[in-house]
Amino acid sequence: MNMQRKIIVLISILLTSILYTHPSRAEFSGLEQLIGHCWQAAFPDGKRVDTHCFSEVYGGVHIKDEHVVCGPGAPYYGETWYSVDRKDSNITFRYFNSIGGYSEGVVKFDGQQIYFPEERYQQGTKEVVYKTIWTLSQDQYISEMLRKDDQHETGWLPIWVMTFGQIDLAQQKIAARNSQQQLHCHNRSTN
Repeated sequence: MNMQRKIIVLISILLTSILYTHPSRAEFSGLEQLIGHCWQAAFPDGKRVDTHCFSEVYGGVHIKDEHVVCGPGAPYYGETWYSVDRKDSNITFRYFNSIGGYSEGVVKFDGQQIYFPEERYQQGTKEVVYKTIWTLSQDQYISEMLRKDDQHETGWLPIWVMTFGQIDLAQQKIAARNSQQQLHCHNRSTN
């Protein structure tokens, strides 16, 4: 291979690596400590349990949070994908659930808390605005969810506060992975 061709190949490799670099864990500020772990909390009514498992997707380009709510009635499934917006370096998310709901927004991190401000949740023609705050510590996070409500004195109506503890999915009896590696309620079919 002549020198000119070598230079062209080298420039091509360099440009490809610049154009297609993916986010590092550092760019997913706050979320990195959740990756590779599952977290579980009981709802305030004590009847249902929410299990979340976080993983890197496509070599760390995205983070996926899949969750299942188990308890009376049919299970409720949801999945959130986090990405880094290359234009402004914001962390964005998109959430989909098993009852047809969808939301998206940005994620902010201040060193100890992760904020999901002004999350617009769509289900059919209905839209509700939520904000959620996760307060992080070593082996748990506290999730506080509020709904926009002009009738409430602060403009935000508290929905719940839940404390998610880190769990070993294989060592508990509420949620598990089925043969397709999907999260499901343990007392349900494993197919």
